[in-house]
Amino acid sequence: MRESYFHSEWQESWRWHYPDCHIYKIPDMPKSAAARFLPLKPYDFYAILDGKFYAMELKLKTKLGGFPFKDVSEWQLNNLQEAKANGGKAYIIINYRIKPTPKQRQRYEIKVAHLNTVFIIDVDDFRLAEKMPSSQSISFEELRNVYRIYKKQGFWDIPSLLLL
Repeated sequence: MRESYFHSEWQESWRWHYPDCHIYKIPDMPKSAAARFLPLKPYDFYAILDGKFYAMELKLKTKLGGFPFKDVSEWQLNNLQEAKANGGKAYIIINYRIKPTPKQRQRYEIKVAHLNTVFIIDVDDFRLAEKMPSSQSISFEELRNVYRIYKKQGFWDIPSLLLL
Protein backbone atom coordinates (compact mmCIF):
# COMPACT_ATOMS: atom_id res chain seq x y z
CA MET A 1 0.00 0.00 0.00
CA ARG A 2 1.40 3.34 -0.99
CA GLU A 3 0.80 6.58 0.85
CA SER A 4 -0.19 8.19 -2.46
CA TYR A 5 -3.33 6.01 -2.50
CA PHE A 6 -4.38 7.45 0.87
CA HIS A 7 -3.57 10.95 -0.42
CA SER A 8 -5.89 10.44 -3.39
CA GLU A 9 -8.70 9.14 -1.16
CA TRP A 10 -8.27 12.10 1.19
CA GLN A 11 -8.47 14.65 -1.61
CA GLU A 12 -11.45 12.91 -3.21
CA SER A 13 -13.23 12.87 0.17
CA TRP A 14 -12.78 16.61 0.60
CA ARG A 15 -14.08 17.24 -2.90
CA TRP A 16 -17.03 14.89 -2.45
CA HIS A 17 -18.16 16.55 0.80
CA TYR A 18 -17.27 20.12 -0.27
CA PRO A 19 -17.20 20.50 -4.07
CA ASP A 20 -16.47 24.24 -3.80
CA CYS A 21 -13.55 23.96 -1.38
CA HIS A 22 -9.99 24.60 -2.45
CA ILE A 23 -7.79 21.62 -1.57
CA TYR A 24 -4.28 21.24 -2.84
CA LYS A 25 -1.75 18.42 -2.61
CA ILE A 26 1.69 19.97 -2.39
CA PRO A 27 3.85 18.02 -4.86
CA ASP A 28 6.67 15.85 -3.57
CA MET A 29 10.14 17.02 -4.45
CA PRO A 30 11.82 15.20 -7.34
CA LYS A 31 14.39 12.61 -6.39
CA SER A 32 17.54 14.06 -7.94
CA ALA A 33 20.83 15.59 -6.91
CA ALA A 34 19.56 19.05 -7.87
CA ALA A 35 16.53 18.65 -5.56
CA ARG A 36 18.69 19.47 -2.54
CA PHE A 37 18.52 23.12 -3.65
CA LEU A 38 14.70 23.17 -3.73
CA PRO A 39 12.67 24.27 -0.69
CA LEU A 40 11.33 21.47 1.49
CA LYS A 41 7.64 20.65 1.40
CA PRO A 42 5.93 22.17 4.49
CA TYR A 43 3.15 19.54 4.72
CA ASP A 44 1.16 17.30 2.35
CA PHE A 45 -2.12 19.18 1.87
CA TYR A 46 -3.85 22.41 2.56
CA ALA A 47 -7.50 23.23 2.17
CA ILE A 48 -9.50 26.42 2.34
CA LEU A 49 -13.17 26.15 3.14
CA ASP A 50 -15.45 29.06 4.04
CA GLY A 51 -12.41 31.25 4.73
CA LYS A 52 -10.78 28.73 7.07
CA PHE A 53 -7.32 27.32 6.35
CA TYR A 54 -6.45 23.67 7.08
CA ALA A 55 -2.85 22.39 6.94
CA MET A 56 -2.49 18.60 6.97
CA GLU A 57 0.41 16.16 7.08
CA LEU A 58 -0.76 12.66 6.13
CA LYS A 59 0.97 9.46 7.21
CA LEU A 60 0.25 5.83 6.38
CA LYS A 61 0.94 2.97 8.79
CA THR A 62 0.90 -0.57 7.46
CA LYS A 63 2.03 -2.25 10.68
CA LEU A 64 0.17 -2.25 13.95
CA GLY A 65 1.97 -0.43 16.72
CA GLY A 66 2.77 3.04 17.90
CA PHE A 67 3.37 6.07 15.74
CA PRO A 68 7.00 7.27 16.11
CA PHE A 69 7.45 11.01 16.61
CA LYS A 70 10.40 10.89 14.20
CA ASP A 71 7.97 10.08 11.35
CA VAL A 72 7.03 13.77 11.25
CA SER A 73 10.01 16.03 10.61
CA GLU A 74 10.79 19.09 12.67
CA TRP A 75 10.37 21.16 9.48
CA GLN A 76 6.84 19.83 8.97
CA LEU A 77 5.89 20.38 12.61
CA ASN A 78 7.20 23.95 12.54
CA ASN A 79 5.21 24.69 9.37
CA LEU A 80 2.04 23.17 10.83
CA GLN A 81 2.49 25.26 13.98
CA GLU A 82 3.04 28.38 11.88
CA ALA A 83 -0.23 27.73 10.00
CA LYS A 84 -2.05 27.34 13.31
CA ALA A 85 -0.42 30.43 14.83
CA ASN A 86 -1.80 32.43 11.91
CA GLY A 87 -5.39 31.37 12.52
CA GLY A 88 -5.51 28.09 10.60
CA LYS A 89 -6.03 24.56 11.79
CA ALA A 90 -3.15 22.09 11.57
CA TYR A 91 -3.30 18.32 11.87
CA ILE A 92 -1.23 15.19 11.59
CA ILE A 93 -3.50 12.58 10.03
CA ILE A 94 -2.50 8.95 10.43
CA ASN A 95 -4.13 6.20 8.39
CA TYR A 96 -3.73 2.69 9.81
CA ARG A 97 -4.37 0.22 6.98
CA ILE A 98 -3.62 -3.22 8.33
CA LYS A 99 -4.76 -6.82 8.32
CA PRO A 100 -4.21 -7.61 12.02
CA THR A 101 -3.32 -11.10 13.17
CA PRO A 102 -5.79 -12.91 15.44
CA LYS A 103 -3.48 -12.17 18.38
CA GLN A 104 -3.42 -8.44 17.52
CA ARG A 105 -7.18 -8.39 17.07
CA GLN A 106 -7.58 -9.82 20.56
CA ARG A 107 -4.93 -7.60 22.19
CA TYR A 108 -6.25 -4.35 20.69
CA GLU A 109 -9.92 -5.42 20.65
CA ILE A 110 -10.18 -4.97 16.89
CA LYS A 111 -13.42 -6.38 15.56
CA VAL A 112 -12.68 -6.14 11.83
CA ALA A 113 -10.46 -8.33 9.65
CA HIS A 114 -9.02 -5.31 7.80
CA LEU A 115 -8.36 -2.19 9.84
CA ASN A 116 -8.68 1.03 7.85
CA THR A 117 -9.09 3.99 10.15
CA VAL A 118 -7.76 7.53 10.44
CA PHE A 119 -6.52 9.19 13.61
CA ILE A 120 -6.36 12.97 13.69
CA ILE A 121 -3.97 14.79 16.01
CA ASP A 122 -3.81 18.56 16.37
CA VAL A 123 -0.20 19.72 15.96
CA ASP A 124 -0.15 21.22 19.48
CA ASP A 125 -1.34 17.93 20.99
CA PHE A 126 1.35 16.09 19.01
CA ARG A 127 4.00 18.47 20.42
CA LEU A 128 2.72 17.89 23.96
CA ALA A 129 2.89 14.13 23.54
CA GLU A 130 6.37 14.47 22.07
CA LYS A 131 7.58 16.23 25.23
CA MET A 132 6.53 13.40 27.54
CA PRO A 133 9.57 11.94 29.34
CA SER A 134 11.10 8.85 27.72
CA SER A 135 8.49 8.85 24.97
CA GLN A 136 9.52 8.07 21.40
CA SER A 137 6.09 7.35 19.98
CA ILE A 138 2.37 7.55 20.54
CA SER A 139 1.12 4.05 21.31
CA PHE A 140 -1.74 2.55 19.33
CA GLU A 141 -3.75 2.48 22.57
CA GLU A 142 -3.22 6.23 23.04
CA LEU A 143 -4.15 6.91 19.43
CA ARG A 144 -7.46 5.16 19.98
CA ASN A 145 -8.26 7.83 22.59
CA VAL A 146 -7.79 10.72 20.14
CA TYR A 147 -10.23 11.77 17.50
CA ARG A 148 -10.74 9.31 14.69
CA ILE A 149 -12.87 9.23 11.59
CA TYR A 150 -14.17 6.47 9.40
CA LYS A 151 -15.27 6.03 5.85
CA LYS A 152 -18.92 6.67 5.08
CA GLN A 153 -20.31 5.88 1.64
CA GLY A 154 -16.76 5.20 0.46
CA PHE A 155 -15.37 8.60 1.55
CA TRP A 156 -13.57 9.75 4.69
CA ASP A 157 -15.91 11.63 7.03
CA ILE A 158 -14.37 15.09 6.54
CA PRO A 159 -17.31 16.97 8.18
CA SER A 160 -16.33 15.35 11.50
CA LEU A 161 -12.82 16.78 11.14
CA LEU A 162 -14.16 20.28 10.68
CA LEU A 163 -15.93 20.11 14.05
CA LEU A 164 -12.60 19.90 15.90
